[in-house]
Amino acid sequence: MKKLLNNYLFNLLLIMTLTFFGLWFALYDSYEQVLATVIAMPMWRIGVIVFWGLAPQLVYGLILTLMAKSLHQRYPYRHGLMNGLIGTFVSGITPSSTGGQFAQTYTFKKQGLSATQGAGLIWMDFYIYQIVLVLETLILFLWKMADFPNASITFAFALALLFNVIVIVVLWIMVEFPKLYHFIFSWAITMLGKMRFIKNKEKIVDSWNEQMIHFHDAVGAVAGNKQLFWKISGLYALRFTIYFSTPFVVAQLLGLDVKFNQFIDFLALASFVTMANTFVPLPGSSGATEGLFVLVFSTVIGKSGAASMMIFWRFATFYVPLLTGGYLFMRLKRSRRFPTLQETTKDPD
Repeated sequence: MKKLLNNYLFNLLLIMTLTFFGLWFALYDSYEQVLATVIAMPMWRIGVIVFWGLAPQLVYGLILTLMAKSLHQRYPYRHGLMNGLIGTFVSGITPSSTGGQFAQTYTFKKQGLSATQGAGLIWMDFYIYQIVLVLETLILFLWKMADFPNASITFAFALALLFNVIVIVVLWIMVEFPKLYHFIFSWAITMLGKMRFIKNKEKIVDSWNEQMIHFHDAVGAVAGNKQLFWKISGLYALRFTIYFSTPFVVAQLLGLDVKFNQFIDFLALASFVTMANTFVPLPGSSGATEGLFVLVFSTVIGKSGAASMMIFWRFATFYVPLLTGGYLFMRLKRSRRFPTLQETTKDPD
């Protein structure tokens, strides 16, 4: 069963099945109107939506490139973009996005970095990602959630924010108080081992300590460079803003009755959907994402409009990057290790 769950084809089929049920939930009483809207959409507008959905990936590629350049100045943007798309693919087909970081470390190694360097950069990338995500969504939450008198939305959003804040606190302890973190982690693993929830606790502790060393190496290379840290943080804010704005762009291209003064409202609702998906332990959060999106956005544009918007939003922001990353990942697995960065260029004067 474990091998089956780790099989990419099985997970892709699972995503499609869950998406089908999510679409059924979203469209069962308004499918005729939604299908008519989708069919009438001009191709050039679909092209704009696809480009907008890929734009966060283009920014993410730049983020990974800048981080890798902190270790190797000759690391090219095309490598960073490939790494970002591959991470999106593997995260999308593994439960709770657990496989993305391993795939990106593997990709960095193929591209000429060492496994230690790749693991450290991915840890640091996750750290900055969490900080910016929580700060931006918190601002939107405080700014706009009072305008949506829905207790369920407010509670779920606040709970998701709290969960992600805890993740940041844990990572901060890893950076500032490594000895304390080592003590807490070792104690927790020991307790779980005594309760027989895990096996080989010594192996787990050793592996995690090795990951901490990688993380601290990346902190020195990236966080130690204040200019680079703030540049990456700014790019992450841009990435999230583009991603959160996709439903608004889709609504405009669909010709829905959405005013420009609702732009921040759409950002806030899209950030809620993103944060709430933190709790969904399914590949790509499929099924739950589609249903939640329609439920949330139907509060401002009605169910049929939200369902129409969801189809294009999900296609552009999830399936197009997923399929693109899958193609690149298959190519990467078949290819030999890229020439090292030192071999491809000469040292600067």
